[in-house]
Amino acid sequence: MVSLRGLTLTAARPRIIVPLFARDPAALCPLAKAASADPAAELVELRLDPLPADEFLNALALVRGIVDKPLVVTIRTRAEGGELALTPDAYAAHCRALLARGGVDVLDIEWRACGAFRAELRDAAHAAGAAALFSEHHFDATPATDAMADTLTGMADAGADIAKLAVMPRCAADAARLLEATARAADARPGTPFITMSMGPLGAVTRFCGGAFGSCATFGVTSGTSASAPGQPPADLLKAKLITAPPVTHL
Repeated sequence: MVSLRGLTLTAARPRIIVPLFARDPAALCPLAKAASADPAAELVELRLDPLPADEFLNALALVRGIVDKPLVVTIRTRAEGGELALTPDAYAAHCRALLARGGVDVLDIEWRACGAFRAELRDAAHAAGAAALFSEHHFDATPATDAMADTLTGMADAGADIAKLAVMPRCAADAARLLEATARAADARPGTPFITMSMGPLGAVTRFCGGAFGSCATFGVTSGTSASAPGQPPADLLKAKLITAPPVTHL
């Protein structure tokens, strides 16, 4: 279980994360104010990759000065569906600089893109007082169910405080398999919070019912903010419709 500024991440009460996604640093201010004011936005994600790299630290300072909610800081590389092509060395250097700047509650660490830097960035996040979130994204397909479950448990075994997996379905069954993989991982590693979603229209249901299968958070947009991935619904709709994990009963 992970607590961020007093906010606990658990599938019994899935949290709503609102992303801040802007290509102009000046546009971040109204986005941050909108997310900060919306009670449905429980956490905020700062997506830095749409911005020029030399603006990363200033963007973090600006958003942290406005948002008092738990802040997830993410550089999504092009290899993972983001907007910035970075070598693993450059990616790790940017992550270190952000942690040194301060104000990061959760650092998103790309499971594949950061390669040999996984453990180093995990430890650097902890040293800076931040949680380490390992993430993997598949914008073209949904991997095999066993592979998805193994990815999530592998992240947990590598010391992730939070493990995230996002996939793209080609049919409704793909979305169902993502939920199955989440449930398997949650059963196998009950101490690790998982965040999973199947993207796009076919996967929309997973954003509402993921908690019932072990996902502790989901992403939605608030008035004045833009989606950072396909299928993110309005945060207020998520708040009204989220399905939580069922209580555990022993027969």
